[in-house]
Amino acid sequence: MSIFRHIEAHCPACDTEVPFDVVYSVAADRRPDLREAILDGSFQRKACPSCGLQFRADPEFSYMDIGNGLYIGVWPASKREQWREHAEKTQAVFDEMLGAQASPEAQEIGEGLTPRAVFGWAALVEKIVAKQAGIDDRLLEVAKAAVTRTLEDMPLPGEFEFRLLRMEGDDPVFGWVRTADSTVSGAIRVPRQFLADIDAAPDAWKTVRENVGEGLVVDFQREMLV
Repeated sequence: MSIFRHIEAHCPACDTEVPFDVVYSVAADRRPDLREAILDGSFQRKACPSCGLQFRADPEFSYMDIGNGLYIGVWPASKREQWREHAEKTQAVFDEMLGAQASPEAQEIGEGLTPRAVFGWAALVEKIVAKQAGIDDRLLEVAKAAVTRTLEDMPLPGEFEFRLLRMEGDDPVFGWVRTADSTVSGAIRVPRQFLADIDAAPDAWKTVRENVGEGLVVDFQREMLV
């Protein structure tokens, strides 16, 4: 079940209070329209009635997509510094609802889900796109780390995130996403074969693969973006 609550968010430009119906949880199997709204950037986005600025309410909810095998604790980007704490909170909720502390029926559902914790809209979109494309998220993070090593110009960490944006055919498209407003710059299309080559050389990438994830947070930028 997708559960909503009403809040008043402040416009980042003029500080006007703007009413939002935000979610506690998204059940994407029952509400695929919400999944699509997350992917196209329209979910929890409104225009300020005073200045007209389009902005989004910060995400803080659980996202479950049984068909795609996902359970994600979604947290505001501003809480990234406490990523270990929020990963533990996500794990605790998962254990209670679908894991070790849940009913046998719920545990059966949970066995088919991969729990993760993410921070900000771009990180959530990335997990959904990768899962739909059949890309393991640890492999994805290794590929992102490898791609950024080849780039001459990179924005300062903290303001921009390097994320999977979408798929074009079978190829992933990456780009720099501004954390504050989700604007994108510098899109890069990478051949899917590049990921396959990394996957086929596990010894060469073993250290990087081990370092891209800790607990539920699989993101090579988790320290850089704090």
